[in-house]
Amino acid sequence: MPFLTRRVKEPAPPTPSPAAPSPNRNPLDLSAPPAPSPSSAPSRGPAGNPNRNPLDLSQHASPRTPTESGPSPARPAVPPSPESRLYPAPAFGELRQLTASDAVVRLNPRQSGIGSLIVTGTRGVAWEGEDRTTGAQSVHREEIGTPIPTAGNRPLVGYHGRDALIVLRHVRLLRRALFIAAGPPMTVQTFDGSGVAVQGTLAAGQRTVLTLARIGSMLEMRAESVPEEWDDGQIWREFAFTMTVGLGGPRR
Repeated sequence: MPFLTRRVKEPAPPTPSPAAPSPNRNPLDLSAPPAPSPSSAPSRGPAGNPNRNPLDLSQHASPRTPTESGPSPARPAVPPSPESRLYPAPAFGELRQLTASDAVVRLNPRQSGIGSLIVTGTRGVAWEGEDRTTGAQSVHREEIGTPIPTAGNRPLVGYHGRDALIVLRHVRLLRRALFIAAGPPMTVQTFDGSGVAVQGTLAAGQRTVLTLARIGSMLEMRAESVPEEWDDGQIWREFAFTMTVGLGGPRR
């Protein structure tokens, strides 16, 4: 009988499997690209953004910090200038007279480089150039050693009349100088009218010697004493002036 017929359950449709590439599919047909494989997942960019195009250079990586780039090279230390290592001293023009207790005075760079330094009341002067050659001259124009020539065809240190002069325009050719007192007070003057005096003797039986040293761009003077009976040669040796005899010009 028809109503007693057993109804057969329809079978479930099979689960579709990944479509295998059709052997007849054109490999140049890009209309249906295959599903991406797990290995073709987008890689993470340098900044950690999975959607960032690795060829997009508009987003630069953050600059490296100093700790990442390593320590920066240390700059070479600038050596201190000779002037910066000087101890305090009275400026030239502040003291009116040098004494045994106030024996040092220092010229500023302007006073040390303009005009001439004029020293009166001396019987002789000695000098040492930057090349360590030495010479000396007396107030009577007796000369020994090596003069220091300048571009103006004029000696750097010498006498004009009875005054000992240093041409300060070329003072960098000078290392040091020595002025020997004749007896009366010595006086030192610069172009700006500043001056200082020092007695011919600072103690009984002593003769004053005025030493001058160039320190960088400044000149420093000091009053010293030697025995009164010493001649010029003994005084030169006392202050380590060894005359470069035979290298100088003819005596005047």
